[in-house]
Amino acid sequence: MELRRYFALARKWGWLVIILVGLAAAGSYLYSRATPPTFRATAILLVGQEQSNANPTANDIVVSNNLAQAYALLVNQPSVLQAVAQEISWEDSWESLYFVVSANVPQAGQTISVSATANSPERAQQLANTVANQVIAQSPISREQQAADTRREFVTTQQELLQAQIVAGQKQLTDLTQQAALETDPEKLEALNARAAALQTKIESAQRTYIQMSGLLAQSAGRYITLIAPAPLPTAPVSPNILQNVLLAAAAGLALAVGVVLLLEYLDDTIKTAQDAQREMGLAVLGGVARIHSVHKPADTLIALKQPRSPIAEEYRTLRTNLRYAGIENSGSALLITSANPGEGKTTTAANLAIAMAQAGKRVVLLDADLRRPSIHRIFALDGANGLTLLFLDEPPPLENVLRRTTVDGLEILTSGEPPSNPAEMLDSRRMTEILQTLRQRFDVVIVDSPPALVVADASILASRCSGALLIVDSGRTRSESARQVVTVLNRSQVKLLGVMLNRFDGHDRGYYYKYNYYYSASKKAKTGSVAPTNGSAQNNGGARQPDNGKFPHPTEQTRQD
Repeated sequence: MELRRYFALARKWGWLVIILVGLAAAGSYLYSRATPPTFRATAILLVGQEQSNANPTANDIVVSNNLAQAYALLVNQPSVLQAVAQEISWEDSWESLYFVVSANVPQAGQTISVSATANSPERAQQLANTVANQVIAQSPISREQQAADTRREFVTTQQELLQAQIVAGQKQLTDLTQQAALETDPEKLEALNARAAALQTKIESAQRTYIQMSGLLAQSAGRYITLIAPAPLPTAPVSPNILQNVLLAAAAGLALAVGVVLLLEYLDDTIKTAQDAQREMGLAVLGGVARIHSVHKPADTLIALKQPRSPIAEEYRTLRTNLRYAGIENSGSALLITSANPGEGKTTTAANLAIAMAQAGKRVVLLDADLRRPSIHRIFALDGANGLTLLFLDEPPPLENVLRRTTVDGLEILTSGEPPSNPAEMLDSRRMTEILQTLRQRFDVVIVDSPPALVVADASILASRCSGALLIVDSGRTRSESARQVVTVLNRSQVKLLGVMLNRFDGHDRGYYYKYNYYYSASKKAKTGSVAPTNGSAQNNGGARQPDNGKFPHPTEQTRQD
């Protein structure tokens, strides 16, 4: 049942969800298209020079990481940003660079990623590289690093010279050794050996000096910051990401729509389903009638007469059957039909139920006891002046003179008559009791259309004189508090509450109309060519007359009943 409830909510509020999601997605798309593209460039700085050391120690790495964390703070320092703005001729104030420049240091890493965003790829690249160079220039060991770089350059040059001398000396030593091996003159051989020994000593001295210089280079490891990866030119913007923005906006719109729906449902305490009515009122639901559409005049609401084979007419017959089991169709029964508030469909229900009972062969009188706002005479196109109030005169006319026959066999109507000045007193009089008693003796069923029970006391007065009462609840309009109050009010009159009829009920929740339309379509095909009787009294389907046009609307093509 919960899953069915969710489907019902989706069908009811689907339009709101679609609108909110569509507006959010469309707004995000238009905003993203109107937003200038943003490009991001990233330069990478390396703290320390362990890349030149084949075996860096753990202490070297820790020192470099700590320095990287410290140097990253330089990226957004005013001195760095001011220098950058001046160097690249930044078009805005240098303070605005706070929002376009950032630095990131990976955990336990020795690198600093310096990122910059701009509206053009060239500007982003220039900005990132300039910031990286300024961080190097303004680092605490910048001067030391420059001096060390000078020394390193000198030492490296000297190493290259020593390496060339060592290579040349080794080649010359090889030549001397070969000459000494071939020499036979003792004096010349001694001179060659002396030259070879001196050259060997010179080569060994140069090698020792080369090794010492290599040690000097290694001593500066872990103290320097170097630009190892200049920022490349961005090829694609990083924002706006139109697809991502639209999807996120649609998700936000969906979340908002769901929240609005849940809030509306939480605040909406109206009765919508049979379960709601049973829970709030403690009464059985005897029927549910869909909304009637295409009502151009009051008589169009007489569905049981004008469209006897439509699904709504079938619902009134179902209501008639359920009331029969409650004993209402026993001879002399009086049924009060009322509602909590005006406009919930009690008059339309009373009229169609009276027609359905008369079509079943019962002698029925429909009594319009709403002396304040009568409407039965308008539905049946009758003169409302001659009615119930005439029977309260000192010399009342015979009952036959105020009863009105209808085109439905067995159905007569007693309209309300001229509105009196004291309707409650008239309905609570002994004369009203006698009138009801007379009607109950002459007819099988007396259907009483009364005013709303929560508006005036008339319904409570009439209820005490009837066999039972049927409450009309406007699905989706009658509030739970009103439904509980009307039950309490009628219980005080000690009337038998037979049950509830849901008016303007969404029949699609039950699937009934689909089944009925399927059955009707099949029967219509089987009976094509059948013609309704023309004498105006022939009965079909429980005494119902065939409609003139033979066309019956789908339940969704029905409108609001009075």
